[in-house]
Amino acid sequence: MDALVLINGAPYGTATPAEAYRTAIGLGGMGVDTAVVLVEDGVWVAVKGHNPKVIDMQDLSQAFGALNQFDVKLYVLKEALEERGISENELIKNDGIITMEDLKKMIKEAKCVLTFLAGG
Repeated sequence: MDALVLINGAPYGTATPAEAYRTAIGLGGMGVDTAVVLVEDGVWVAVKGHNPKVIDMQDLSQAFGALNQFDVKLYVLKEALEERGISENELIKNDGIITMEDLKKMIKEAKCVLTFLAGG
């Protein structure tokens, strides 16, 4: 893969996940082989059933669920799901649940790693 996008922030409260999404679709739309991995609180982005209308925001889970339309793969870190008590059947469509070992390998093999840290 050419670009790996890591997101550790919850879906709302900062612009970080939305900006990471814009970056990923831009790369994918230009033909760059791109994958997104949700880590830490970023895994909340992949949980179905957000209702952000009460805070006047768009539903990021729907947007991330459509990454494949831009030829971008979406992965979710297993350990982060387990730490937060989130089960796989609660998640939007994705390309796989990966382990920390898988993530280390992806980072090592990617030509470019873009990290979007919330609250950094």
